[in-house]
Amino acid sequence: MWMVGAQAAEPIDINRADAQALQQGLTMVGAVKAAAIVEHRRRHGPFHRVEDLTQVKGIGTAIVERNRQRITVGNTMLPADPVPGSVPVRSVPRR
Repeated sequence: MWMVGAQAAEPIDINRADAQALQQGLTMVGAVKAAAIVEHRRRHGPFHRVEDLTQVKGIGTAIVERNRQRITVGNTMLPADPVPGSVPVRSVPRR
């Protein structure tokens, strides 16, 4: 049986998503607003609450409320953006 309408996708972590993921995953967020979110995060650090998105120019409470179910802030203790080219280090058991 075919389902009509969009299925609930994974929430978008606004502290980790790139501009393209923000633009594709959030309603009323185009390329300019998505880039503004990424730039705000780069300059000011991670968002601690979903409502903190209203600090971004062009993002108001209407956009936040419309997307509330699609947004997560993830783990705010992690850096907002991974260092380019960095590779996570895992310990390897010795034999």
